[in-house]
Amino acid sequence: MVQNGGAPKLPKLYGKIAPIINDVLYFASFESTPPPNIDYRYIFIDERVHYEPFYTDFGPLNLSVLYRFCKYLHGLVEARSKRKILCWTKADDEARDENRVNGAYLMAAYLIIYHNISADQAYLRIQNAEDEESEYVGFRDAAMGEPSYLLHIHDVLRGVEKAIEHGWLCFDNFDADEYEHYERVENGDFNWIIRGKILSFCGPHEQTVIDGGYPYHAPEVYFDYFREHNVTTIVRLNMKMYEASRFTDAGFDHVDLFFIDGSTPSDAIVERFIKVVDEAPGGVAIHCKAGLGRTGTLIACWMMKEYGLTAAECMAWLRICRPGSVIGPQQQFLVRKQKFCWRMSNNNLIVQMAPKKKTSLTEKPDGRLKQLASKVDEIRLNQNKPLVESPVHRSSRSCKISGQVVDETAVDEEGNTQGDRLLAMKVRSQHAAHQPDMESKATSSRVTFNNDVKNYTLPADHSPPRSPVQNGNHTSLRRAARSASGIYGICSPQNIPHTTQHISSSPRYSSPTTPIKPISSVSSTAGRHAPRNLYASSPVHAVPVPAPFRDWD
Repeated sequence: MVQNGGAPKLPKLYGKIAPIINDVLYFASFESTPPPNIDYRYIFIDERVHYEPFYTDFGPLNLSVLYRFCKYLHGLVEARSKRKILCWTKADDEARDENRVNGAYLMAAYLIIYHNISADQAYLRIQNAEDEESEYVGFRDAAMGEPSYLLHIHDVLRGVEKAIEHGWLCFDNFDADEYEHYERVENGDFNWIIRGKILSFCGPHEQTVIDGGYPYHAPEVYFDYFREHNVTTIVRLNMKMYEASRFTDAGFDHVDLFFIDGSTPSDAIVERFIKVVDEAPGGVAIHCKAGLGRTGTLIACWMMKEYGLTAAECMAWLRICRPGSVIGPQQQFLVRKQKFCWRMSNNNLIVQMAPKKKTSLTEKPDGRLKQLASKVDEIRLNQNKPLVESPVHRSSRSCKISGQVVDETAVDEEGNTQGDRLLAMKVRSQHAAHQPDMESKATSSRVTFNNDVKNYTLPADHSPPRSPVQNGNHTSLRRAARSASGIYGICSPQNIPHTTQHISSSPRYSSPTTPIKPISSVSSTAGRHAPRNLYASSPVHAVPVPAPFRDWD
């Protein structure tokens, strides 16, 4: 189909075109694939990244995906081709808003990581893609029911910025292969939140065993890695599943700080945890049952105390490092405890931090920021008409805070707590869609292994894990199965459509369940060195739009 004059008919635009780097890089959402254009190279983001939700969470995409996509994009930008780059997401299916906000997060994070752009300025760049009908939705948690808190993309970008500022994120020495290896359930199910200091992992078991499809690990499985990386202290937040002496006899310190699965800690537990981390001579490995809710909550408390981050910034970085962290009421708990944690800091600048009044964003004629918004508040810029909104009241169509909020401390009819359910969802996302035989074997009997195993992996008779397969609508198999059997349905083999793995010459990155890879060195990326004048700012109120997209039907 062609328009008048023989030009290809352009697809309908959802929102607007956002210049990310003027005359070089753009971001947009279309309802269908744009036609070929000799002046533009189209990068379809949805085909290159993937997120496997626990329930209805959808991001932000994890650290490995962020690294691989940004590195790929930077290679295109550095090539200095005559063709402009337009990265786009598809806006014609049920996940259009989720895909779009993840795409915007990748584009803005790329500016922060590779071009030294501040989080606020990067947000302004992607905010130009919004209009009244296409505002970015907030990221939700991994709770079963409706969300009670939405994490705004601006807070996610501030989390990335703080990670760079404090040295937690450096692409020059980040090993994506190692990250992807150890995040897998059979290889330990752990992630560094702050490398060398804070590690989050799934709770060890009395013996190495596959139970209900999930491979639990005995304490001894972790010894070699912990010693090699100077992890000296273990903090257990869940009920006793192994003898603490297994760690202490091996030379590790071990501390118990139990509180109920899905709940929030007391002030005494928060204070004790902060003291333990502060006094630990090396790294601290923290676990609850799944290493997500309780673990992420206490880690965030220490991060607020130690670095003066806001609760939202902590949750953002935790979920980038370990998707699913901090769940349900734990989110509001962290917001309430910001000032409490700041006051425990040894840094006077952090101690003196007080809740800031809501401020507005105004722009000078040249488009520069005159004021920054409160760290806790969300912002949405509407040209010269500023608006500051609360995370809970931000309008969104596909991620509303309404409906029934599930009690995250509840025990189901099978005796499973929140942690049990999350573990089951994680192992299904990594294996069930590709290894139905393995799951049927594992759920029918407990498979045990010697506790002295050093580098535990699945037995040889189990087929190797593969990257997640998507259905034809580019939604996860877990989501497709859930839509048929309900939000609490089981993603059994019969629920999973028979699909063929999508093969593409372009890279595709998966989150949070990425394919297992051998640990190897990753070539260094010149992360902070961008071509001069490549991203020179233009006035925010006068955004140049590529000529082919100025007129729309």
